[in-house]
Amino acid sequence: MKTTEIDLFHTLDNSTKVLKEALEIPYLEALIHSAENLIDQGSVYNEDGILSDEIVKELEETYEEVELDKFDPETIRKAMQLAMLRGIKEDYVQPNHQMTPDSIGSLIAYLIEIIAEPQKKIHLADLTVGTGNLLLTIHHFLNQAPNREIELTGVDNDELMLSLASTNSTFQRTPINLFYQDALTNLLITPADVAIADLPIGYYPVEETIKDYETRFTGKDEKSYSHYLLIEQSINYLKDNGYGFFLLPSNAFNDEKFSVLVNYLKEVGYMQAVIQLPRAIFKNEASRKSVFVIQKKGDSAKQVNEVLFSNAPDFKDMDAMKSFLGEITNWKKDNIK
Repeated sequence: MKTTEIDLFHTLDNSTKVLKEALEIPYLEALIHSAENLIDQGSVYNEDGILSDEIVKELEETYEEVELDKFDPETIRKAMQLAMLRGIKEDYVQPNHQMTPDSIGSLIAYLIEIIAEPQKKIHLADLTVGTGNLLLTIHHFLNQAPNREIELTGVDNDELMLSLASTNSTFQRTPINLFYQDALTNLLITPADVAIADLPIGYYPVEETIKDYETRFTGKDEKSYSHYLLIEQSINYLKDNGYGFFLLPSNAFNDEKFSVLVNYLKEVGYMQAVIQLPRAIFKNEASRKSVFVIQKKGDSAKQVNEVLFSNAPDFKDMDAMKSFLGEITNWKKDNIK
């Protein structure tokens, strides 16, 4: 019996390709069907008998190569991630729906652990959840603390992405409370301790929805930035003293409109840190991102004496990364009590 993440990936990939061709659907849709079959112990769902007996038999034999119960959630996550990455490439998914790399998710998890110091119970929310991979990556790292209870919430207005997140979380036996809606409308979610988001960059088209937002642009015929609005909405659904960890293009901090976001943040919270990610993990300098750390106002929150501006080292340089995380820890001790 096969037991590695590569084995599980090959089972997912091979069965997905069979379903993709048989049903004439995109890879990512076929992946959802295949993962759900595996969740159902290898039983092939065949609505209205659309799949031939030969295809059903081929799929059943493929699923017999693995036993899902033998895999831990993190191995399943990595296998599913490989399959989703293949699907994103094959289906030419738009840039705003690309998955956040594990290395970035892992770093954000470390930053949450050091800066936010989560307690035994923590609620994480991602209003741009997509496939759920960023949320699940952070969950994996934070869940290594003994007896920690982690609640996950995700919102997205893309039906395919949310279906992937739902299948992904079920596949990994890690529940996420998922909401299919525009994240900038009123949300029925409970306040979170930590908000995370790999923010989509662009303009928001529905002026009526954002008429009460402080970060909207008020010029005539001027479209507002989705990423500013999503930061504002994330803060709306944060508990007092809670933290937001947001991925933004590094050049966003030089945008002439950045003062709109800064002025809003002065009213509701504190900009505590900006950590630029290593150049090596991005295609070019223009696509480089930073982690923007914000704390919502509350009885124990205050503006740090020294806002942290730092450059993360190459993720492959373990000694440099250890030193970098030590510097973050020391900064936290000196600035956030």
